Amino acid sequence: MLIVIALAGMICAVIGSLMAKKGVAIEADKIVHFIGYSLLGCLMIMGLRPMLWVFGVVGVAGMSAALEAVQPIFGRSTDWSGDFVTNCIAVATGAAVGLIGRFLWAYIRTEAVNAGIRKATLGFTDGQVVFKQGDPSEKFYIIRSGQVVLTREANGATKEIAKVGPGEVVGEMGVLQKLPRSATATAKGKCWLYGMTEQDLMDKRSDGQDHPGSIVSRVLAQRLRKMTEKSEQTGNGTSEVSRTAGVAPATAVAVQKAVAPVSKPVRAAGPKILLRMGWRRGEEVAWGEGVSEHSLPLAFGRNPGPSGLSAETELVLLDENPPQWLSPLQFMVEQQNGSFVFKDEQSEKGNEVSGVSVGQAAGVTAVELPAGTHVMIAGGEGSPYVMALEIPVLG
Repeated sequence: MLIVIALAGMICAVIGSLMAKKGVAIEADKIVHFIGYSLLGCLMIMGLRPMLWVFGVVGVAGMSAALEAVQPIFGRSTDWSGDFVTNCIAVATGAAVGLIGRFLWAYIRTEAVNAGIRKATLGFTDGQVVFKQGDPSEKFYIIRSGQVVLTREANGATKEIAKVGPGEVVGEMGVLQKLPRSATATAKGKCWLYGMTEQDLMDKRSDGQDHPGSIVSRVLAQRLRKMTEKSEQTGNGTSEVSRTAGVAPATAVAVQKAVAPVSKPVRAAGPKILLRMGWRRGEEVAWGEGVSEHSLPLAFGRNPGPSGLSAETELVLLDENPPQWLSPLQFMVEQQNGSFVFKDEQSEKGNEVSGVSVGQAAGVTAVELPAGTHVMIAGGEGSPYVMALEIPVLG
C-alpha cells in the first residue's frame, strides 16, 4: 500500500510540475500538486521511523524545489510564491494527516490487544482446579493475581511441588512439548489467570516451518522437565552429586569428546551450587547423568584459565579444540549482599542465562540468580556448551 501511495504521489507531483504549457491557467495544476505532495508527505510519516521524519519531509520539499527550478527547460516560468508554496503546504498537510493516522493506528492496535487480553483472562475461585494431571495440554497460564498450587500424584500419594504467584507461568512445559499435564494446578484464593496457546506465543512461518522462538522454547521446556523429574527422583538433588569439584560426569565427557574439565579442590565452607553439563547438537541436548557441587566464588572458562583470581576461587576449565566458543574466563558466579550473581566481564562471545544475554556485547555484564534452576549456554547462541545451574535458597 505504501509503495502504491509513493508511486501515485511521485507521478502526480511530476505531471503537475511539467504537463502544463506556458500561458495555461494553473488552477488544476495546483490541485494536482497539492494531492501529489500531500500523499508524499503522508508517506514520509507513515512509512519512516520517527528519527527520519524530518529528512523525509525536507527531501520531498527539496524535490519540489528541484522541479520548480527546471521549469524553464519545459517552457514554463518558475513560480516560487505560487506552486512551490502550494507544494510545501501540501507536504505539511500530508505529514499532519500521517501523524494522525499513526496515532489512530497505534490506539486501535492497543485496544485490540487489550480486548484480547481481557477475553483470555479467566477467574478461578479458591480450590478450583485450573488443570489436572494427565489432561491434554492446550493452554499455559500467566498468573495476574492470586496463587496457584501445583501438586503431583505418584504411587497413590499426592505431593505439593510448588506454589506460584503473580508474574509466574504454569503449564508451559506441556504446551511447548505437546505432552499431557505433568501436575495438577489448583487456585489458592481468588485468582486471575491469562491463558495462552502455543499459537498465541509463536506463529508458524510462511514456509510451514516452526518459528525459531518456538524451537528454543520447546528445547528449554524439555530441559526443565528433565531436570524437574531428576530432582524429584533424587529427593533434594544431592544424592547423585559428584564430590569432585568441577569434574563433569563420565557420560557427559563421553558425549562432549574433547571436553575435559579441570578444577581446584572443593572447600567445605560457604554456599554451594550444583552444575549439570550438557552438549547440544542441533536442537537436541545430551545431558550428563550426574551433577557436580561447587563452592563460591566459581570461575568457568577454557583451559588454560585466567590469571589474577583470588586463591579461594574455584576453577572449572574445559579443554576445547577449535573452533573455540569459550574464553579463558567465560563467566563467574559470586555471592554478593546475600544473593547469587552471574558475571561476564571478559568473555568474547558472551553467555545466555535463562533466555537473557549476558556479556559485553549485550551491554549487561551481571545478573542476579534467584533460587532455582537456570539453563545457560556458555558462549552464547550457537554454542554447544549447555549447563544447568541449581541455585540454593539462602537461609
